[in-house]
Amino acid sequence: MKVLHLPVNFASYIYHTVKGLKEIGVDARGLVFNNSPLSSSEGLINVEIPSGKELFHYLFGKMQRTYYFLKLAKWADVIHWYFGTPALSSRFGRIDLKYLKFLKKPAVVEWLGSDIRIPEVEAKDNPYFLSVLNDYQARTGVSFEKSYRLQSLFAKAGFACIVSIDMQQYLFPNLWRKVYIVFQRIFLPEYKPLYPDPSARRPIVVHSPSNPVIKGTSAVIKAVELLKEKYDFQFILVKNTPHREALQIMQRADIFVDQFVLGAYAMASLEAMAFGKPVICYIKPSLLEKYPPDLPIVNANQDNLADALEELLKDGKLRYEIGKRSRQYVEKYHDAVKLAKQLVHIYKEIGV
Repeated sequence: MKVLHLPVNFASYIYHTVKGLKEIGVDARGLVFNNSPLSSSEGLINVEIPSGKELFHYLFGKMQRTYYFLKLAKWADVIHWYFGTPALSSRFGRIDLKYLKFLKKPAVVEWLGSDIRIPEVEAKDNPYFLSVLNDYQARTGVSFEKSYRLQSLFAKAGFACIVSIDMQQYLFPNLWRKVYIVFQRIFLPEYKPLYPDPSARRPIVVHSPSNPVIKGTSAVIKAVELLKEKYDFQFILVKNTPHREALQIMQRADIFVDQFVLGAYAMASLEAMAFGKPVICYIKPSLLEKYPPDLPIVNANQDNLADALEELLKDGKLRYEIGKRSRQYVEKYHDAVKLAKQLVHIYKEIGV
């Protein structure tokens, strides 16, 4: 089976998925454009397309993108698209999707976040998101109408649909011929667990915001400043750091503090749990009941974050125990190799 993954390596999703599929013998390839240094891209084809100011390099990048897309789409038995981002587009619309339809390629699109997130849906039962609603819409341009248009575009092109548990709430089910629920994936052999030392006298607390507003960084800093008056610990704020370096910092942590706005956990929490770290993150009540009952994340919101962090700062044994359960959880539910088998089943079901 030959599978093409494209075109955005959001939070290293394509990287982890391709690695997992290759591990079980699938010929999987990733084609990504302008990969972020915050995402791993080793083993993927990464085409850089500079701004239009560098005319020669810009045109060369566009030619490369067209060449690789046309060639690999024809090569593949199945297409796995991420985030809905165009691979090719023109004034005539999404010629990339029209090309795949012409080739009659089985295809699935996986939605990951602000591609189809509907602000009104998230804000309905999440007061913390409601407080940044206007800023979020200004940054992402996402809306009810945009989400519907994008989903319609792929549904009409014959795609099936993959979402994680938290993304399911933004789907328009009537559009899709088939919806699959698949956990986020992480390639665990690259994450050697380093469990917190229960006897550590100066614990390390790490927060790594890709977007400080959406991560609720101001609430994290407020909690840290409050607790600094009572406890001796090191706080590391990781910003604009290459992915490999950020992971090295995360691996040294005793506590990882993730996000407190969106009401769900994602790749940063998974990476920390894979390293055997206790994670503090906000899971909104309507989603909490949908996750597995053995979810080890310490669920806290912006109002009680300091209390949750204090409990972990005080108790080294608790940090270690949650760290152990965290690694077990990702091994059970988020292992990219195990989930690769589920993806192969999906690919076969949609027509490979």
